[in-house]
Amino acid sequence: MENKLNIKYVKTKSHDNQCYIGAFLENQLIGFLRYKFNNGGNAWLYFVGVKREYRHLKNEQIGSSLMRIFENECHRCRIWDIEGKYWPKGEEGDVVKRFYLRNGYQIIREDYDLLVSKQNPKKYDLSFDVEDMEYEKFELILNDYLNIDEDELAN
Repeated sequence: MENKLNIKYVKTKSHDNQCYIGAFLENQLIGFLRYKFNNGGNAWLYFVGVKREYRHLKNEQIGSSLMRIFENECHRCRIWDIEGKYWPKGEEGDVVKRFYLRNGYQIIREDYDLLVSKQNPKKYDLSFDVEDMEYEKFELILNDYLNIDEDELAN
């Protein structure tokens, strides 16, 4: 059985109201989720990804943890409609589809990209804390993370 990693989760918001949730291991960003709440009362999920070597760890479920934090934020802000788009890169499309389906999302469209949706996200009881982080600090770390090979980023 795998040892449970000591992953720290943070959230932050940019000056243009894009929100980020990050997963850190020993001060290294290993995954993040980017979203925005729209004026129409819905959320747009731009991206969720985890570094390749940390994906598919059953004891960790880093991608699903990022999604749960995001959905808790939606619930807290009374956002009941989530949409997102995924352009397959890095992972096989079936792996990505299974990830979204496992997390309660519906596949709305599937052609050159994948459009997903979820209604009425529920509030999750998390077994970990989520800390606030200043956006400027997160942005520096994120820029370093984004300089890695693009194939490592896609979920």
